[in-house]
Amino acid sequence: MENVPLDVRIRDFLTAFNPPPGKRLWYGGASLFGSLRGVSAAQAAWKAPGHAHCIWELLLHCAYSRYNVRRLFEGGVERGGFPRPGGYWARLPAVPDAASWKADIALLKQEHERLADAVRRFDPARLDEHATQEHTFSDLLWGIVMHDLYHVGEMQVLKKLVELETGE
Repeated sequence: MENVPLDVRIRDFLTAFNPPPGKRLWYGGASLFGSLRGVSAAQAAWKAPGHAHCIWELLLHCAYSRYNVRRLFEGGVERGGFPRPGGYWARLPAVPDAASWKADIALLKQEHERLADAVRRFDPARLDEHATQEHTFSDLLWGIVMHDLYHVGEMQVLKKLVELETGE
Protein backbone atom coordinates (compact mmCIF):
# COMPACT_ATOMS: atom_id res chain seq x y z
CA MET A 1 0.00 0.00 0.00
CA GLU A 2 1.25 3.47 -0.90
CA ASN A 3 2.26 5.67 2.02
CA VAL A 4 -0.20 8.55 1.56
CA PRO A 5 0.09 11.48 3.99
CA LEU A 6 -2.90 12.00 6.24
CA ASP A 7 -5.27 14.90 5.65
CA VAL A 8 -4.14 17.79 7.87
CA ARG A 9 -7.40 17.81 9.89
CA ILE A 10 -7.20 14.08 10.56
CA ARG A 11 -3.49 14.31 11.39
CA ASP A 12 -4.08 17.18 13.83
CA PHE A 13 -7.02 15.37 15.45
CA LEU A 14 -4.98 12.19 15.91
CA THR A 15 -2.13 14.17 17.49
CA ALA A 16 -4.50 15.86 19.97
CA PHE A 17 -6.54 12.69 20.60
CA ASN A 18 -3.63 10.32 20.91
CA PRO A 19 -0.44 12.32 21.60
CA PRO A 20 2.80 10.43 21.03
CA PRO A 21 4.65 9.32 24.18
CA GLY A 22 6.51 12.22 25.76
CA LYS A 23 4.58 14.91 23.84
CA ARG A 24 2.98 17.42 26.14
CA LEU A 25 -0.43 18.60 25.08
CA TRP A 26 -0.83 22.28 24.19
CA TYR A 27 -2.33 23.17 27.56
CA GLY A 28 0.48 21.47 29.48
CA GLY A 29 -1.82 19.16 31.41
CA ALA A 30 -2.40 15.44 31.52
CA SER A 31 -3.95 13.49 28.70
CA LEU A 32 -6.93 11.29 29.45
CA PHE A 33 -4.72 8.25 29.99
CA GLY A 34 -2.14 10.29 31.88
CA SER A 35 -4.84 11.46 34.28
CA LEU A 36 -5.67 7.82 35.09
CA ARG A 37 -2.09 6.73 35.73
CA GLY A 38 -1.62 5.61 39.33
CA VAL A 39 -5.32 5.83 40.25
CA SER A 40 -6.47 2.82 42.29
CA ALA A 41 -9.91 1.24 42.04
CA ALA A 42 -10.85 2.68 45.44
CA GLN A 43 -9.78 6.18 44.39
CA ALA A 44 -11.61 5.83 41.06
CA ALA A 45 -14.86 4.75 42.77
CA TRP A 46 -14.73 7.46 45.47
CA LYS A 47 -17.41 10.08 45.02
CA ALA A 48 -16.75 13.57 46.35
CA PRO A 49 -19.59 15.17 48.29
CA GLY A 50 -21.56 17.38 45.95
CA HIS A 51 -20.03 15.89 42.78
CA ALA A 52 -22.24 14.00 40.37
CA HIS A 53 -19.64 11.50 39.16
CA CYS A 54 -16.52 9.70 40.28
CA ILE A 55 -13.37 9.11 38.19
CA TRP A 56 -14.53 5.61 37.26
CA GLU A 57 -17.86 6.89 35.93
CA LEU A 58 -16.01 9.54 33.92
CA LEU A 59 -13.75 6.86 32.43
CA LEU A 60 -16.78 4.82 31.34
CA HIS A 61 -18.43 7.96 29.97
CA CYS A 62 -15.34 8.70 27.85
CA ALA A 63 -15.26 5.08 26.63
CA TYR A 64 -18.92 5.25 25.61
CA SER A 65 -18.39 8.58 23.85
CA ARG A 66 -15.62 6.99 21.77
CA TYR A 67 -17.88 4.05 20.95
CA ASN A 68 -20.70 6.38 19.92
CA VAL A 69 -18.57 8.61 17.69
CA ARG A 70 -16.84 5.60 16.12
CA ARG A 71 -20.21 4.13 15.17
CA LEU A 72 -20.99 7.32 13.25
CA PHE A 73 -17.64 7.23 11.45
CA GLU A 74 -18.35 3.61 10.50
CA GLY A 75 -21.79 4.35 9.13
CA GLY A 76 -23.91 4.08 12.28
CA VAL A 77 -23.59 0.32 12.62
CA GLU A 78 -23.28 -1.78 15.77
CA ARG A 79 -25.97 -0.13 17.84
CA GLY A 80 -26.15 -1.68 21.30
CA GLY A 81 -22.62 -3.05 21.13
CA PHE A 82 -21.17 -1.23 24.13
CA PRO A 83 -20.39 -3.91 26.72
CA ARG A 84 -21.51 -1.97 29.79
CA PRO A 85 -25.16 -1.15 30.59
CA GLY A 86 -26.22 2.43 31.08
CA GLY A 87 -25.13 4.14 27.87
CA TYR A 88 -23.43 7.52 28.29
CA TRP A 89 -23.36 7.07 32.04
CA ALA A 90 -22.64 3.37 32.40
CA ARG A 91 -22.98 1.96 35.88
CA LEU A 92 -20.01 0.87 37.93
CA PRO A 93 -19.51 -2.87 38.29
CA ALA A 94 -21.30 -4.55 41.18
CA VAL A 95 -17.90 -5.12 42.79
CA PRO A 96 -15.68 -2.13 41.99
CA ASP A 97 -12.40 -3.93 42.63
CA ALA A 98 -8.92 -3.73 41.09
CA ALA A 99 -9.70 -6.36 38.44
CA SER A 100 -12.83 -4.50 37.31
CA TRP A 101 -10.95 -1.19 37.27
CA LYS A 102 -8.21 -2.73 35.13
CA ALA A 103 -10.83 -4.19 32.77
CA ASP A 104 -12.56 -0.82 32.39
CA ILE A 105 -9.26 0.93 31.65
CA ALA A 106 -8.70 -1.74 28.98
CA LEU A 107 -12.21 -1.05 27.62
CA LEU A 108 -11.38 2.67 27.35
CA LYS A 109 -8.11 1.86 25.56
CA GLN A 110 -9.93 -0.49 23.18
CA GLU A 111 -12.58 2.09 22.31
CA HIS A 112 -9.89 4.76 21.99
CA GLU A 113 -7.91 2.69 19.47
CA ARG A 114 -11.03 1.65 17.59
CA LEU A 115 -12.03 5.28 17.13
CA ALA A 116 -8.51 6.32 16.07
CA ASP A 117 -8.48 3.47 13.52
CA ALA A 118 -11.91 4.45 12.17
CA VAL A 119 -10.75 8.05 11.74
CA ARG A 120 -7.54 6.95 9.97
CA ARG A 121 -9.67 4.94 7.50
CA PHE A 122 -12.23 7.73 7.02
CA ASP A 123 -12.38 9.57 3.69
CA PRO A 124 -11.24 13.13 4.56
CA ALA A 125 -13.37 14.49 1.72
CA ARG A 126 -16.38 13.62 3.92
CA LEU A 127 -15.29 15.57 7.03
CA ASP A 128 -17.65 18.45 6.24
CA GLU A 129 -20.65 16.15 5.70
CA HIS A 130 -23.23 15.93 8.44
CA ALA A 131 -22.76 12.90 10.67
CA THR A 132 -25.89 13.85 12.61
CA GLN A 133 -28.59 16.39 11.93
CA GLU A 134 -26.59 19.08 13.74
CA HIS A 135 -22.92 18.05 13.52
CA THR A 136 -20.37 17.33 10.81
CA PHE A 137 -17.78 14.59 11.11
CA SER A 138 -15.19 17.33 11.72
CA ASP A 139 -17.35 18.67 14.58
CA LEU A 140 -17.34 15.21 16.16
CA LEU A 141 -13.55 14.96 15.99
CA TRP A 142 -12.97 18.21 17.80
CA GLY A 143 -15.94 17.65 20.05
CA ILE A 144 -14.43 14.48 21.49
CA VAL A 145 -11.09 16.21 22.08
CA MET A 146 -12.84 19.06 23.94
CA HIS A 147 -15.00 16.52 25.78
CA ASP A 148 -11.84 14.78 27.00
CA LEU A 149 -10.29 18.05 28.16
CA TYR A 150 -13.36 18.85 30.24
CA HIS A 151 -13.43 15.43 31.90
CA VAL A 152 -9.65 15.31 32.39
CA GLY A 153 -10.02 18.53 34.36
CA GLU A 154 -12.72 16.92 36.49
CA MET A 155 -10.55 13.85 37.06
CA GLN A 156 -7.59 15.96 38.12
CA VAL A 157 -9.75 17.81 40.67
CA LEU A 158 -11.24 14.53 41.94
CA LYS A 159 -7.74 13.05 42.34
CA LYS A 160 -6.78 16.01 44.57
CA LEU A 161 -10.02 15.75 46.55
CA VAL A 162 -9.66 12.00 47.16
CA GLU A 163 -6.08 12.58 48.27
CA LEU A 164 -7.21 15.24 50.74
CA GLU A 165 -10.11 13.13 51.99
CA THR A 166 -8.42 9.74 52.28
CA GLY A 167 -4.72 10.55 52.44
CA GLU A 168 -4.12 8.22 49.47
